[in-house]
Amino acid sequence: MHQILGYSWNELASLLGVVSIIAGAVGWLINHGAKTFNRNVSSALQPFGEQIRNLTKNIERLNANLKQQQSAFERLEKRVDEHDRRLDRHHEQIKTLFKKEDDNK
Repeated sequence: MHQILGYSWNELASLLGVVSIIAGAVGWLINHGAKTFNRNVSSALQPFGEQIRNLTKNIERLNANLKQQQSAFERLEKRVDEHDRRLDRHHEQIKTLFKKEDDNK
């Protein structure tokens, strides 16, 4: 009968069967453990994901409000500039009126 590494074909088949069963069991344990681990990690991280989504929405709303305030501020700044120019013109007109009044005396 033929032998490989001192083992007969029957012994090699038995060893191969035992090794296959052990490797399959170890693979199943690793796969099952990984699925359980992923499920536990996912359930533990789910509240954090929800909080991050809420934070993102709040930041987007804050940015929208900031843009509106920036726009309102720019409009207000233009109005202030216009009033400042009017005030300068009025000041010059008052000076001119006082000059005319001093000239008439």
